[in-house]
Amino acid sequence: MAMELCVNDKFTTDPSADDIGRAFDSVPHPQGWFLVLDDEDDGSNIEVTARPEGTFDVTADDGHREGHPAKPFTAAEAKAALLKYRARDPGWRQAFTWESEAEAEERTESRAAKRRSSEPPTWAVAAVIGSVALIVVASFVRRWLPFGNSDYFWIGLIFLPMVVLVMAVIANKMLEVRRAAGWSTAVGRIVKSGTAADRHRFAGETTTVKTMPDVEYEFSVGGHKIRGNRISIGEDTGGANTEATLSRYTVGAAVTVYYDPANPKNCVLERAAPEGVGKAIAVVAAGLLVFAGIVYWLVTAAPRLIEQHFPHANAPVVIFASVFALLLLLFFIASWRQSRRAADWPLVRGTVLSSGTERLENRSDGRTSVTHAPAVEYSYRVNDVDYVSRQIKVGMVAAASESYAAGVAARYPKGAVIDVHYDPANPSNAALENPTGMPWLLLILAVALFALAAQQAGAFS
Repeated sequence: MAMELCVNDKFTTDPSADDIGRAFDSVPHPQGWFLVLDDEDDGSNIEVTARPEGTFDVTADDGHREGHPAKPFTAAEAKAALLKYRARDPGWRQAFTWESEAEAEERTESRAAKRRSSEPPTWAVAAVIGSVALIVVASFVRRWLPFGNSDYFWIGLIFLPMVVLVMAVIANKMLEVRRAAGWSTAVGRIVKSGTAADRHRFAGETTTVKTMPDVEYEFSVGGHKIRGNRISIGEDTGGANTEATLSRYTVGAAVTVYYDPANPKNCVLERAAPEGVGKAIAVVAAGLLVFAGIVYWLVTAAPRLIEQHFPHANAPVVIFASVFALLLLLFFIASWRQSRRAADWPLVRGTVLSSGTERLENRSDGRTSVTHAPAVEYSYRVNDVDYVSRQIKVGMVAAASESYAAGVAARYPKGAVIDVHYDPANPSNAALENPTGMPWLLLILAVALFALAAQQAGAFS
């Protein structure tokens, strides 16, 4: 028997009937109390969550389909179902109404549609590819272009695809909002409300995990039941929004669902543009203009200004070192402030879900460099919301030798109960350690680069 019982992040392998009984007998249960009993052999599980009035929301998963009871369970009903499940008595399934195979496929397709909705459309990808192709074309006609003979010509071209990508993403969301304004509506019901871990890894970087709201709802169109899980056109990105989102969409709540009449599977709970999107676009546009203005000034006016005051200066080195030093100085200020704030973050107990190392490969000039980073994933609970994180040190990822990474991971073995520091303004931002030395290293590097700029300008001669 390969079963595991989790009660409010406390794990018991191969639990006994007494373990399950004690979990329910230790009343009263606080709001947000939960229990999960899963069978590692077949991938099934039963999840129980306490309700304020003393009953329990229960969801079962047999590895292929989900099951829900007709009404919330009492403690005795929930305990009976769990004990039958633990004993592998087939009768445990009778307490639930199981979705059909078609509904299970519908749910899978809905999740796939949600993933596709977050992907850029074909035309946006084509625009980015076109901007890259423009760089190639520009290399052949650069002599006829403004600043084509400048050493900084390629700087502008490097940032061109980034600008095009940002504008394409904004345009795509605006088009989606416009189309959704004409969608039909239906009354739906929330059938699942919780969090899920979204993991992603770019080449050469460590795996990141982000806690996302995991909300599912059901509604009917033309007599057909449809299940959706997309919250908004703007895509709920979790983070500081997670708790507020889950409080709006509790299990059993009636909601208005907006759906595309041509394809009801394309549905959302919120079809309006995200709040503050106009301000965000204005800020991005202003930032791009300021950035373009600074680059233009660095290319055109800065070299002449340096030559006027320092005739023997190496202008390109002076400009590069000064700009890079200024960026490091800004990073130092931001890191120092973040470290100071993190020192006052509250603590909560968490559990290590996995512990190990990750191999990182970076290619440069035909060579491959290999480093290793500690990979520690842990869960914690804040304000009755479950979160998952992989951040060990606040604001940084340390990659070095394999022995270093293994040493850090060894401090947090799988299953260990640990202290987690979390940002009260954004509980999804959490860490296990708060390093204090890195910000000062940034300051030292900034001062060294300022000194290099001064030396190349001839200030010391």
